[in-house]
Amino acid sequence: MPFLQTDPARVYYRHWPAAEPRAAMVFLHGFGEHTGLYHRYGFALNAAGIDLWAVDQLGHGLSPGDRGDFGTLADSSALAEALSVTVERERPGLPLIAAGHSFGSVVTLLRLVEQPQRYRAGVISGAPLAPIADLLDADTSLDLDPSWLSADPFYLDALENDPLGFTQADSAPLARALDAAWDRFGSELPTLTVPTLAVHGVSDPIAPIGPVRAYSEQIAALAITEFPAAMHDILNESVHREVAASVIDFIGATLGWHSYRDGTRAE
Repeated sequence: MPFLQTDPARVYYRHWPAAEPRAAMVFLHGFGEHTGLYHRYGFALNAAGIDLWAVDQLGHGLSPGDRGDFGTLADSSALAEALSVTVERERPGLPLIAAGHSFGSVVTLLRLVEQPQRYRAGVISGAPLAPIADLLDADTSLDLDPSWLSADPFYLDALENDPLGFTQADSAPLARALDAAWDRFGSELPTLTVPTLAVHGVSDPIAPIGPVRAYSEQIAALAITEFPAAMHDILNESVHREVAASVIDFIGATLGWHSYRDGTRAE
């Protein structure tokens, strides 16, 4: 695996290259995950001409740090910045898409607000856009029930048997980072101008869909696609193919080209 040398630390990333890339996605994963869990998503994007670049966040995967500790919002944003710079160097001229899941979506939204000229589109999934009761007490340990995350047996098996994945850790660092983001959302999210798609499970028990719906009604640039009965890790849910197709269609429409369907492509 390649690595990035950033101010917080030396971090690792993965790149799923499209054969004929027409856009590049910079992706931040969520709590307990790592980039290796997103190969199916990467392959689906590749088939549509979209590169996927994803970084193991601090405290996750092969990157250093205490288990589950993303650091600050600025630390996570620095990883996305370093990866974006790498993509711009390796894929000059390709439209950049900022994307993230769960905590990664929080950082992604703030970056889209801060750098509206840099990214052509945004994609967020399982976004916690309002305070979560179980995380308000920073002294508790976060212990997620895998059934809250997905009904996909392949993904659940990976979480259980992959030593780099986990569902429990000290929640204090995550709570601090999310609290800092929630303090900013009310004033900053309404200024979003980059076309952004939120994909969300209607049955998500970790980040309820209500706040995402509400923001999408208030912000013209924010669209939402809902998936009935789906849980939190929507990109790795049993409907992951449909979710990826929705993301690809959105990117194609935003950039003015159509996604691959049935092995064909149209401009």
